[in-house]
Amino acid sequence: FDYQRTMVAAAAALTARFGASPPPPPHALVVGLGAGSCAAALHALGCAVTAFEYDAAVLAAAASAHGVRFERLSRRAGGAGFDPPPRHRNGPRPLCVCEADAAEADAWGRAAFDLALLDAYDGRGDVPAHLQREPFLEGLSRVLRPGGFALANLWNGSDRARAECARFAAKLRAAVGRVYVLRVAGHEQNVILLACRPGERQGSESTCDVLRERLAAAAAAAATDCPEPALVQTIRSCASSLTEWSECEA
Repeated sequence: FDYQRTMVAAAAALTARFGASPPPPPHALVVGLGAGSCAAALHALGCAVTAFEYDAAVLAAAASAHGVRFERLSRRAGGAGFDPPPRHRNGPRPLCVCEADAAEADAWGRAAFDLALLDAYDGRGDVPAHLQREPFLEGLSRVLRPGGFALANLWNGSDRARAECARFAAKLRAAVGRVYVLRVAGHEQNVILLACRPGERQGSESTCDVLRERLAAAAAAAATDCPEPALVQTIRSCASSLTEWSECEA
């Protein structure tokens, strides 16, 4: 889907997955596995990925129907976080899935992530209630490292959906940090919200111009490094479409 490509392209670009010397793999949190497309794409681009999915049927479908290979993580006794996967000396860390609701208290334990992906709307265009609650959003901010960010896909194709999107953007800003919007080329009824957690240094909060520059630089690097032209074009589209949420009509 176009919105999935936009989320993955922005995440990969903002974590500098392209170029001659990419940094150590970022740790990505995926809330809701779905068909596994976003998690598998991020893993293929070199990210360490931990997904949370509470529906066993979804896990089975992702594995059997879509061929997504993953390693299950076990919840710790008492439910506070999960046991890390065994070290893999002869290859990259596997795509990991914890069969649990990410909105549960202490679901993430002491894990730390560089980015988070939320596919955050239901069939009516509403953000699910458990992803809007203060404990979930505060927990999301807590596990994001300084300078990390969260990407949320939302439906924006009706007056009701736009009002819901505005409410969720306000909650993301209050919990995580400044919120930006990425347009989905070819599917304009979706929007991607990008919430950026401030860095450790005072005044290190990402600005629109800084993010556009990072996306444009990643697109230039990916043009010579990435074998998928559609992904490169999507990064370029992200660089040109990025706006701060306050600049957009709710």
